[in-house]
Amino acid sequence: MDSVTMVRVVAGMFFIVVFLALLVLNIFYILTLYRALNKCSASSRTIEPGLVWLLLIPLFNLVWHFFVVLGLAKSLGNEFRARNAPNIDLEMGKSIGIAMCVCRVCVFIPILGILALLAYLVLWIIYWVKIAEFSRRLDQLPAAEGATLYSPQDLSSGIPLSSQETIPTPPLPPAGAQRSVPVFVWVLVGLAGLIPIALILMLIAIPTFVRARRTANEQSAIQSIRAIQLAEMQYESTYPSNGYACSLAALGGDPSAGAPSPAAAQMLQGDLTSGYKSGYIFTVECTKATVNGTDQYTEYQITAIPQRVGKSGNRGFCSDQFGPIKADPAGGTNCTETVGQ
Repeated sequence: MDSVTMVRVVAGMFFIVVFLALLVLNIFYILTLYRALNKCSASSRTIEPGLVWLLLIPLFNLVWHFFVVLGLAKSLGNEFRARNAPNIDLEMGKSIGIAMCVCRVCVFIPILGILALLAYLVLWIIYWVKIAEFSRRLDQLPAAEGATLYSPQDLSSGIPLSSQETIPTPPLPPAGAQRSVPVFVWVLVGLAGLIPIALILMLIAIPTFVRARRTANEQSAIQSIRAIQLAEMQYESTYPSNGYACSLAALGGDPSAGAPSPAAAQMLQGDLTSGYKSGYIFTVECTKATVNGTDQYTEYQITAIPQRVGKSGNRGFCSDQFGPIKADPAGGTNCTETVGQ
């Protein structure tokens, strides 16, 4: 597995874990909305509890979320008024919910989307906590018996236009009273901060890692060419009647297989004799000439090209028996730029 494939696998696993975590959180969030609606009487509800599960439908939920926020705010408001609850929050989280939905839609806007995502996550948590608090307050109030739905009323004061006998209600804590923050709230706040930061770091780190890997592969290819050149010099000195070796296999060989020979000189490390190393493909081409009546390889050219141009490396490299290593910026074998020694 090459470095690029490894990065893709790690990135894929990370996004799968993040997706599953967000899915689980989203299910618990929808469950909170469902329970809050389910605690409202049928006469107070403007949206059925089961319809909130439509938020699990991708893309459709971008629009449906607006309707859920508005319907939930109106249903909770009706229910609290029907139970004659004091200290009613007239908006029932509507403003925060609408702002949350708008930020979620803006996530798809380039550049601005990152800021919109951060804002959406923060507002999402605040809205979730607010709805959970309203749901808990409903648990503290007795259900209204025979109460009518007060739709026509003065919204500025929250006082119904008609009056009727109501069941005495237990006092509720004042709106500004200190409450202990549930543990799950801190967990959500942590995730809201961690997930976008992790995504941003990955977006920065992955390209940096790939560039560093390409550079490392190119340096490895240069060192490998120098190793082949050294092996060619040793081969020509050891087997002068053959001249240079015309294959990497002839320069390599397994010491346990026997003594060195012109076909396996054992002068080059095994991982390079295969012709593949660190994302590069190595080849040796030779020119044969007759010297003193004997055919010899008098010239050779080494080439090293990336297995995938732009991925495992950017440049191609060439060299011969004269020594200088040159590069092809296009990743081929048209080497025109001298590489610094």
